[in-house]
Amino acid sequence: MGQLVSIILAQADGTMMNSSCDKAFHKICGSTLLDYAIDASKEAGSEAFAIFIRNNIENAELPENSVLLVNEKPCIGQAIFEGLNLCNEGTILVLGVDTPAITGETLKSAYEYHKQQGNLITFLTDKEDTGFQNSEICFLEVQTLSKILSELRNNADETVDLSDIINEAVLRGNKTGAYVVKDTQELLKVNDRKQLNEAEHVILRRIINKHMENGVTFHLPETCMIDKNVKIGRDTVIYPGTILEGETVIGENCVIGPNSRIENGLIGNNVRFENSVMTQSQVGDNTNVGPFAYIRPGSKIGQNVKIGDFVEVKNSNIGDKTKVSHLSYVGDADIGKNVNIGCGGVVVNYDGRKKHRTVVGDNAFIGCNVNLVSPVVVNEHAYIAAGSTITDEVPAYSLAIARSRQTIKENWVREKGLDKK
Repeated sequence: MGQLVSIILAQADGTMMNSSCDKAFHKICGSTLLDYAIDASKEAGSEAFAIFIRNNIENAELPENSVLLVNEKPCIGQAIFEGLNLCNEGTILVLGVDTPAITGETLKSAYEYHKQQGNLITFLTDKEDTGFQNSEICFLEVQTLSKILSELRNNADETVDLSDIINEAVLRGNKTGAYVVKDTQELLKVNDRKQLNEAEHVILRRIINKHMENGVTFHLPETCMIDKNVKIGRDTVIYPGTILEGETVIGENCVIGPNSRIENGLIGNNVRFENSVMTQSQVGDNTNVGPFAYIRPGSKIGQNVKIGDFVEVKNSNIGDKTKVSHLSYVGDADIGKNVNIGCGGVVVNYDGRKKHRTVVGDNAFIGCNVNLVSPVVVNEHAYIAAGSTITDEVPAYSLAIARSRQTIKENWVREKGLDKK
């Protein structure tokens, strides 16, 4: 059908949002409004992009064959003219960032319709009798449009509007038409935060429905937030209050939630993750996390591991079959396989200036209320007695006791008059 070039209008500021952030960079389900426009255009078959923004953006992830144009108020004629610079023949798609619910599938169908009808201009509308003047999504043919636009630009005192192009096209006997979008929610406009919320409901429900079609169970899905790029395996169950953000990947047969948040996390198969938070970390197969655990960035939890209630793990590696069951902090540590860390175990990783690492070998046993003062090494099969504060390396197969001996003072209570009458 020839080349398709997209012109994306993203130059609106944040005034109507009451925000210092330009409208194009407000997010729905983890992706910006600009991202939605680009992705839908790609799915429709667009091969090049002219993107109009208000302010220059650094380190933006833009598609290949794209031109970024900084202009606060480009007229539609200028925008189309820039699109013409990207292709000599084919079709231009004009799309704003204010309709994030539009799908690539709908745009592709509209593009095919545009070509089949032989239109110079085809608009997307929600009703047959809507008319064209209020529609902001349209397809235009390059060769004929180029001639019309050149003459309009030469004769215009100010700017060239879309209505000018339409009127001139009709006067010349060119065919225009409308493509009726079946799901009118796809044309929801986003100009303020209320409309942003309305569009978010539509997009979020679409995301969750897709996961359910792929074999995922959601309990009370209206209480969950799932970002656009999240992947969830078959037969996983998502309980109420779950938030999955960024590029999170959840394996098969998992139970996530209730009231859990995972940001850019990687979860294996058969994992139970309950009432807990994890950011930028990964959890292996058959592992249980929570309730009320906190896994901070840079952590790698192995398979068949237990991370229990009120356990915090930060920037640490925890080997297979290890148990950290209660009330513990593991920071900047490399914990081996089949290790037991008792209730109240703490890795003391900060000396007031910088962080240090701790190493615990395979099959070690760390008793309750033990402090491991970093940097320190506990070798394989070593035992640490409860209540110890360890500052020196513990050899393999050794028992380390670092606490004062118990002292008994008989009849002390009576002598002090503290016995209860």
